Amino acid sequence: MSDLLQKIWTRVTGQMMAAGQKIDALTEGRDPVERAEGYRFLTRVMATMIGFQMEQAPDWPTLMRVMSPTRKFYVDNPDTLYHRTPIDPRLRYRVYGRRGDELYLAFCLYGANRILANLHDGQMVFHGDEFEVVLSAQRPEATEGITNWLPLDNGVRTLVTRQYFTRRDQSPATLKIQLLDPVSPPSAPTETMIAGRLLSLGEAVTRTMKATEMASGAWLQRPNEVSIDSSADGLSSLFATPDNQYVGGWYKLADDEMLVMEGRAPTCRYWSVQLCSRWLESRDYVNRQVILNHAQVSLESDGTFRIVVAGRNPGVSNWLDTEGNREGGVIFRWLLPQGDMERPTFRVEKNPLS
Repeated sequence: MSDLLQKIWTRVTGQMMAAGQKIDALTEGRDPVERAEGYRFLTRVMATMIGFQMEQAPDWPTLMRVMSPTRKFYVDNPDTLYHRTPIDPRLRYRVYGRRGDELYLAFCLYGANRILANLHDGQMVFHGDEFEVVLSAQRPEATEGITNWLPLDNGVRTLVTRQYFTRRDQSPATLKIQLLDPVSPPSAPTETMIAGRLLSLGEAVTRTMKATEMASGAWLQRPNEVSIDSSADGLSSLFATPDNQYVGGWYKLADDEMLVMEGRAPTCRYWSVQLCSRWLESRDYVNRQVILNHAQVSLESDGTFRIVVAGRNPGVSNWLDTEGNREGGVIFRWLLPQGDMERPTFRVEKNPLS
């Protein structure tokens, strides 16, 4: 019997142990809820990466759903439907389908912590509601009739698709992917194959935990101010999309306080503001109001917005529920913004209903 699998398994379980120890260190002296959420987050990341690393392969591509109410990371947007598949730049792929009610559809290629190519619906040619996108290293010949193409750089690893909505009862686009090159059927697993996938699993979990720690650790150093601006900082390590500008910060409130956010949204396809945890998970959007998008926000008479973050609704229409968490992230997304953009302002006030 080979010792390879046992050796790799020991390494992977050691990485999980180290991740738990890091959660303990990061949450020492803080709200115990944060530690509990950290361990839950770790299990969610493990479950997600098992699907990605153990069950997907670039030579037999599948579009696997990324986020759900119980599987989320990197400040997932509750208004977005994400799918992903691994990509081999030596191969050619075709993604095709039919549009639904989504107000935005895009395909983004990622390498190691960098965006390599992106294509959104405003740049695509459709045949009625139907579409296709070819992914290949070489541009297809004009005689092939391919109008939507994404170039595969040598460093490409992953394709992520995004669909945005303003309501959860809207129907998504249908998406399918096929390989354009002939390949043999998947072979039976070998020890070497599974060892390689287990190794990738451990590295993926470690990488996700590290990126989360670095981002949230920097944000919480400057509470109750706008400290996040993707136009200046970039968020490529969090698999951001180049079609968005992200602005936000970290709130830190006493039980009788609320964060008041005021500003004017730029002209854009979509915008929203949401809350997230220390682990960059969206808050409980199934049972609480933790996100507001442009179709839900009530604007002032001059077109500006006033949105309140608090544990109790102080009697306003634009309220984000902290679920009793005194600290957390708050993120604005401006999708395909146009013209000048101004940062919102943050200030802490007493909650009149506390």
